[in-house]
Amino acid sequence: MLCQFERLLYPPDAKSVNAGSYMVAVYKPCESIIDGKGNMLSRVKAVGYGLPLSAQLRYDMKGQWNKDPKFGIQFEVETYDEIIEPTEEGIVAYLCSGQIKGIGPKLARRIYDQFGKDILDILDNAPEKLLAIPGISENRLEKICESYLANRAARDVVAFLAPYAITANRAVKLFQQYGNKTLETVKEHPYTLYEMAGVGFITADKIARSMGMSELSPERIDTALLYTLEDAECKGNLCLEKHAFIHSCLKMLATPGLTEEMAANRAMRMVIDGRLATYGGFAYRSQTALAEEDLADRIVCRLKDDCIADVDEIDRLLSEEEKAAGIELAREQKNAISKALSGTVTIITGGPGTGKTLIQKFLLNIYSKMYPGAEICCCAPTGRAARRMEQTTGHRAATVHRELCLFAGETGKYGKPRDLTADLIVVDEVSMLDVFLADKLFMAVKKGAKVVLIGDADQLPSVGPGAVLSELIASECIPVIRLDKVYRQSSGSRIALNARLIRHGNLNLEYGADFRFIDSADLTESAKLMEEQYLREVKKYGVDRVALLSPFRQKTETCVNALNEALRSLVNPPSASKNELETGKKHFRVGDKVMANKNNGDISNGDIGYIKAIDHDGDDTLLYVDFGDGRCREFGKEDIDMLELGYASTVHKSQGSEYDSVIINLQKAHSIMLTRPLVYTAITRGKKNVIIVGERRALCMAIRRPDTEKRGTRLAERLKEKFNK
Repeated sequence: MLCQFERLLYPPDAKSVNAGSYMVAVYKPCESIIDGKGNMLSRVKAVGYGLPLSAQLRYDMKGQWNKDPKFGIQFEVETYDEIIEPTEEGIVAYLCSGQIKGIGPKLARRIYDQFGKDILDILDNAPEKLLAIPGISENRLEKICESYLANRAARDVVAFLAPYAITANRAVKLFQQYGNKTLETVKEHPYTLYEMAGVGFITADKIARSMGMSELSPERIDTALLYTLEDAECKGNLCLEKHAFIHSCLKMLATPGLTEEMAANRAMRMVIDGRLATYGGFAYRSQTALAEEDLADRIVCRLKDDCIADVDEIDRLLSEEEKAAGIELAREQKNAISKALSGTVTIITGGPGTGKTLIQKFLLNIYSKMYPGAEICCCAPTGRAARRMEQTTGHRAATVHRELCLFAGETGKYGKPRDLTADLIVVDEVSMLDVFLADKLFMAVKKGAKVVLIGDADQLPSVGPGAVLSELIASECIPVIRLDKVYRQSSGSRIALNARLIRHGNLNLEYGADFRFIDSADLTESAKLMEEQYLREVKKYGVDRVALLSPFRQKTETCVNALNEALRSLVNPPSASKNELETGKKHFRVGDKVMANKNNGDISNGDIGYIKAIDHDGDDTLLYVDFGDGRCREFGKEDIDMLELGYASTVHKSQGSEYDSVIINLQKAHSIMLTRPLVYTAITRGKKNVIIVGERRALCMAIRRPDTEKRGTRLAERLKEKFNK
């Protein structure tokens, strides 16, 4: 389609447009364009990424027509070329069209006067010649070149990758990484795309196959083997049994000519060159195996350290603390404190109401008196858990990431942790530690320091790979104190009582004012009921103190994404006074409750904040989010993916948090996710009130399933082997 730009529809401000922007614009055809009904079109609505905006040029657009149910007939632009007339007027018009930032009408005229019709070739091959033009400095030339390349080369990359459902933003990031060699790199080594976050093997493979790469190419098989293990890690596994590993890879590739022997031979070559590793009949990515082995080595090393403790002094100070607090601890609680103060690495595990918080407080107070000059480090995997730890114990606490100065980049990989100088390290909510974070933690602990790990082994395992707490306990190498007696029962709490019943697979739960079940088999009805309950509970406790939890993030009316949109419309409806930002699938407005989904700086994955302002300033749009405790953070468009609405969340995301009231959805439609640890984790988030909405058979189904499929990890075996040497 040959056409000229007329006006921009979206975004409304042309200043906010860049090479990767999604745009809607109106163009005037320069040739006859007939619609499906035979009518000649005088104007065409075009949609696409990085559309041209100069009215001085004509464009040859390629793409396809599409009928949008809301906006009607549109032309989806895949690529376009500027029609540059090979005349002085045509070339000057192109140079000052706005396609190249830094060149205005006067400078465009001077450039043409100097180079004539050769200027386009110079821009492509020898841009440094422009330095001969008065007014073009090295800095200005750099801007001109960047703009020229971004508007030509980046556009070509976007157009090339668009049919494969790779977003313009990802395509532009790829261009920023490889520059002018992007298309060459992708065409010669399409599996390079697999290394990009958000692309994945399936898409990379589709592109590779479309370019004629053989189904049996070593590059394809090797990448598939790595992808199989990475996919397993996304599901919580550190490793896969060798035969299951090869079988999974073959099933995913679905290539008739590829045999199990051929795939196994490629895997063995990858072991030899260090890309894969094996242990006890299980296959790992090499960096994953290293993390698990390193963690086992460091723990065993600490367990074998000598530790001298004055038991009599511990007993004396324990008695003093009991008198000062007016509390007499149970025998198992005293035992937990004594062992933690006497050992090098100790685990304390128990459910809600068993006194873990009280033990922490006594432990820290006694240690401070025993060693007045000693340094103490209290930490937890999430910001909310760390702040609760600080409030309940009276000792400063921070996230594990912050204490170790660990900040993961786009790859999600951690760097080297900061060495801890603390003599006592107390870690709460240890069930949330994945193997990579646990490895970094023990890497940072100094020789001779005590480490006390506190958590609930019956909760869901970490979101990241591994099952650190349960594996440490299963190894039988580390002293473990189990807290079984529920003390919160004395206050009449049915939450603690039912948590204990669920742990033991007992279906006979006790219902009452603080633990209710609302029957609803219909998903739509359940969503409405939860919305009603949410508003009622928010009115009673406040937005911050109420959580709505669902097993699924998407796919049903009761998924987290759908509930977030519904609750936002009720709690924070739109108004003329509230600025909004819509980019891709993300939509935020001032006043929204949001959740961080990545660790970044002093903001932790799972932290809750509120959008205080949205500023649209030229090319930049900034969100200002208040996460509490003086932590205000600015988010630009490039890091907006770090945020999601926080009115509802998955059960996994709720770990480490406590709320006055918790509303939980359990439907038979969620059967694939329903397990005892999930329900147990969900109800133990509530302190005063738990409301379950859904089907009782779904609750029974979950309680009867003691665990999800056992995670692929050999940490317990590695610990046993190293400890017994």
